[in-house]
Amino acid sequence: MAAPYEELEIDINCNNVAGIYNSHLLHYYSRVDDRFPALCLLVKHWAINAGINNAMMGTLNSYSLILMVLHFLQCGALPPVLPNLQFLYPSLFNATCSLDSLELFRDLPQPLPPREFNTETIGELLIAFFDYFAHFDFKNKAISIRNGCVYSRDLLADNTMRFKIFIEEPYDQRNTARCVTSIENLQLIREAFTSARNAFCKPGLGHQIWNASVFTNIHFRYYIWCSF
Repeated sequence: MAAPYEELEIDINCNNVAGIYNSHLLHYYSRVDDRFPALCLLVKHWAINAGINNAMMGTLNSYSLILMVLHFLQCGALPPVLPNLQFLYPSLFNATCSLDSLELFRDLPQPLPPREFNTETIGELLIAFFDYFAHFDFKNKAISIRNGCVYSRDLLADNTMRFKIFIEEPYDQRNTARCVTSIENLQLIREAFTSARNAFCKPGLGHQIWNASVFTNIHFRYYIWCSF
């Protein structure tokens, strides 16, 4: 690229309609709870330093990391931090909507159903996130944001077993983690989660460092849909 745009990294997508829909979906998840976009930024920073955020090298892309955070907040945190927006508002979050109709910073069509509020700090959720995926059965389980669950990989096509991790894209249902095809890279990813979990669970260390009330005052919600 020519000046003044030298050393600027960009992604160029052609006719990637699913990317528009999922950006719209992530934007509204970030508006439900500020901890979601904050955790995404922390996890992405950690993953870069841990060497597992590089799809070209066979590890996880940033979108897969975001979906892993989203899945954890739906299914791993107790009580859940995030609901299933695609289930609750099917007319708003589906691939049949006109792209021109997708709007940001709007209220949801109806208020969210009453639910128990999760009071954990971002630091506590981060440690639980590491622990959740340190134990996750990637070989036998797939992740679905659309259905808000994990499900058996036996339900997938046989040719998907070459992928060591399966994270279902919420709209086109393809595997966002399809770059992870080697046992070695799966082990690298698993070890990164285990090492992070172990580091933060040392007596008297983890919760002192990551009892991250400081993060609760950071307003990330307006950046999540365009930051990744």
